[in-house]
Amino acid sequence: MIIVNDYKEFVKMKKNKEAVMDRSKEIANIVNALYAPLNIFVALVGVIVWSERDEIIVSSNGDTTLTNFLTYRKEHLAQEHPNDNAQLITDTVLDSSVVGKALKGPICTHEYSGGVNMDHHEVVGVVATTVAHELGHNFGMEHDDKDVQCVCPEKRCIMASASTSPPSPSQWSSCSKHYVQLAFEQGMDHCLWNLPEDIVGPICGNGFLEEGEQCDCGPPQMCNNQCCDAGTCTLKPHADCAMGACCDVSTCKVKKSATLCRDSVTECDLPEYCDGQSEFCPVDVYLQDGTDCGKAHCFRKQCKSHLDQCQVLWGPTGEVADRQCFKQNEQGNGNGNCGYNRINKTFSKCHRDDIMCGTLQCYHLNERLEFGMESAAIQGKLYITDKDRSYTCRSVIVDLGLYTRDPGLSPNGAKCGTNKACLNQKCVALEKLYGAKCPYNCHNNGVCNNYGH
Repeated sequence: MIIVNDYKEFVKMKKNKEAVMDRSKEIANIVNALYAPLNIFVALVGVIVWSERDEIIVSSNGDTTLTNFLTYRKEHLAQEHPNDNAQLITDTVLDSSVVGKALKGPICTHEYSGGVNMDHHEVVGVVATTVAHELGHNFGMEHDDKDVQCVCPEKRCIMASASTSPPSPSQWSSCSKHYVQLAFEQGMDHCLWNLPEDIVGPICGNGFLEEGEQCDCGPPQMCNNQCCDAGTCTLKPHADCAMGACCDVSTCKVKKSATLCRDSVTECDLPEYCDGQSEFCPVDVYLQDGTDCGKAHCFRKQCKSHLDQCQVLWGPTGEVADRQCFKQNEQGNGNGNCGYNRINKTFSKCHRDDIMCGTLQCYHLNERLEFGMESAAIQGKLYITDKDRSYTCRSVIVDLGLYTRDPGLSPNGAKCGTNKACLNQKCVALEKLYGAKCPYNCHNNGVCNNYGH
């Protein structure tokens, strides 16, 4: 997440840029702590302060300001400061007692992932809860009072329609948890799996272990880790560890060697075990890219065929369309291509040998896209007649941000010919997927991982 502060916010903080930065960091720390129970970690990747003038028109109309800010994110922020979500903090009073605005469901998208938040209270935790609320809308959450079945463990939860005064809610309702689950089932978590290369810090209290810290369990008022001193981000005197998957936080001791710490998640993945020395699980390893997994070839832990991906996109009725449809990928347009550039809105044409690795051509009985945000997707529908036969070709360009591979393309590892597989829209020989060579000296009893071991 990146936080942008407008000029009025800068003026409110007496034009002290460092104070604005510190407040933004504190907001992000609290937001991250609020999302931790949902197994969502909010890393602050940047803070921007408009210290001379606003970069957009900030209006008292929340919808207008949101539209302007999302355009600014799309045209400037996303390219200059890569982020999965952007939140504007403004001291402008919004109309109709509104303290925040965000669209429902567009987390990860290049077009709409962001929100507007009014700095409406001197208590930073109250403003942080507003940011968490608007981010919740981006995850697809509705207001709790829209559904009488919502169960909230406290008087009001974070997605209550009105929660503008202290004490701030700190819990999620049963409905909010359900909405997040639905969003993830629709693939809206894709951009969240890559760890950001740079985050603002080191900051003690942001929940991320950084240089100079022995542990970091979040803001002191929200830390429930008995092994970590939240105020100093150091281990408590009795503790040997505090945070890793190989740390037993009930005893603050490292788990025994050979304890499973990361199970395999696909047929192309490998499990990892604690080594008895470190609190952290060893680096994630998986079967060597190119390994035959039956329907396809392994690539980055995944075994995905054209059929698998058609069903991911369109549901269980999804089928792979005829090769005649894949020939459209030579055209380089919305119905068939080898990639779409969101910045300049141009399509790449596929070479004839690579048509099976470009736009995924499907047909199905379901008229609705079941993956990603439908309103942010570009759908194609084409009917082809050839020698008294007709073919239906359905395709889609899915918006999951600038830095996430479009799932509307044929998956890497999908078979595209004899001893060939797709790799970044090219149909290549399997040798190009393998990477490091394996020694093959285990009498055919071992498997080869991505490090060639």
